[in-house]
Amino acid sequence: MIRKFLQRDQTEGGNAELGEQSHRGQDMKNSLNLVIIMSVMMMLAAMSCCGSATPVRHDFPRVGPYEVITGDFHMHTKHSDGKLSTRERVEESFRWGYDAVAVTDHGKLDGYRVARYVGEPLGMIIIPGFETGLSGKEHLVALNVPADHPIRDAHHWAESAGQAKAFYQEELKKIADAGGLVIYAHPHVGYREPVIWGIEQGIIQGIEYKNGVVGKGWNTTESHGTWWYPEAVDFALKHNLAIFGNSDVHANRAPDTSPVTLLLVTERTNKGVMDAIKARRTAAWFNGMLWGRKDLLTNILQSSVVAKSRAGKIEIENLSPIGLTGAAGSEKIDLKPYAKITINNTAKSVSIAWDNVWLDLKTNLTTQHKVQ
Repeated sequence: MIRKFLQRDQTEGGNAELGEQSHRGQDMKNSLNLVIIMSVMMMLAAMSCCGSATPVRHDFPRVGPYEVITGDFHMHTKHSDGKLSTRERVEESFRWGYDAVAVTDHGKLDGYRVARYVGEPLGMIIIPGFETGLSGKEHLVALNVPADHPIRDAHHWAESAGQAKAFYQEELKKIADAGGLVIYAHPHVGYREPVIWGIEQGIIQGIEYKNGVVGKGWNTTESHGTWWYPEAVDFALKHNLAIFGNSDVHANRAPDTSPVTLLLVTERTNKGVMDAIKARRTAAWFNGMLWGRKDLLTNILQSSVVAKSRAGKIEIENLSPIGLTGAAGSEKIDLKPYAKITINNTAKSVSIAWDNVWLDLKTNLTTQHKVQ
């Protein structure tokens, strides 16, 4: 009898203990579920404040052997005078649809490794770079130098040899010898001898038409509906420079201060980007306009705008993220990104004179499109 009582007591106790364990397990599950729910809510709140984690659509059709990608090669983080961390800056650039970026802090390459760590898993191309220049004069952006490139006297280069500060020619040569090249940023002091020398040496290979943050300052000129550097257009064409639209962003991005550089690349790599710059396969997209060389823009537009016959009319489709306006004869063209319109026309080809695609300060692009 005693043995049976003890057995029953042990069984009931065991059952009670199992029940207690079951309750504890359920409590733990509930707590874990609560943590997960709270985490998701916090993530959604952050996304609603800072923009979706999904990038805006920005794909272009291929242009022959090239893929068209979007870039921003002038921006800042907390490593210099920016307001965002490197991670925040790269993730923001991804959300805005940039394929390739260079974090170019003043006199520092410190953000490059983190930029690669954050950007490459997102499919982005990260170019090492930094900003420097001559004392009180030109600002220059160096691209594609090693992460341990020695930077001397950033923004304080001397214009002649034998000074206390580094001589600009020696520093430019070091950048070139390291495999880099230079962009003339916001050309606010004009086109002086140091820039001409750098171009003649093949070191300065690009120029910003549009800089996103300088606004009405830094000797910009109001032209074509915005403040920018219109005199850079003739200068770039005369000296065969790559064309850039860069943000120079320090705080958060905004639509009016986020220009885009388009690049036609053979591969989505650092080398592909640098090859495109060296071959001058770049264009600047800002304030609803597209600026570049005739052959390159013609190829982009002919690939992006498709004309098809539809019941005695012509359907015109825009396969790009750029809104396009113009005229096909007497028919006005207003093509929203990735949209279609129909015009009254039965021709076998259509000629479109674009209002917002520019070759120089006075010349718009006209393209021919075979009707399919």
